[in-house]
Amino acid sequence: MYYTSPMDTPRPGKTRVTSVSLRAETLEAIRARAGKQGVSSYIEEAVQRQLQREAIDEYIATAEAEHGPVDPAEASDKAERIRAHHAAHRGESAPADAA
Repeated sequence: MYYTSPMDTPRPGKTRVTSVSLRAETLEAIRARAGKQGVSSYIEEAVQRQLQREAIDEYIATAEAEHGPVDPAEASDKAERIRAHHAAHRGESAPADAA
């Protein structure tokens, strides 16, 4: 899997300088949000998240091809049990509309 570092720590591994073209509005939004971490770190983290999403999508597609699609009701039930478990360990109750 891909490594994603917290914003306040240096990125491990070798870096290379590259050039990308972005719409002016996109670059302005990145600069406004990046703050001290900088544009390069912000873009690195965004790309790592996208790579993780794509790897997960590929994993799900492979699993569904092998085992069939996930039953939405079963997934919802398991998600609710996980929420209830976490809420119980925090000493609170899971919201009724948490689905």
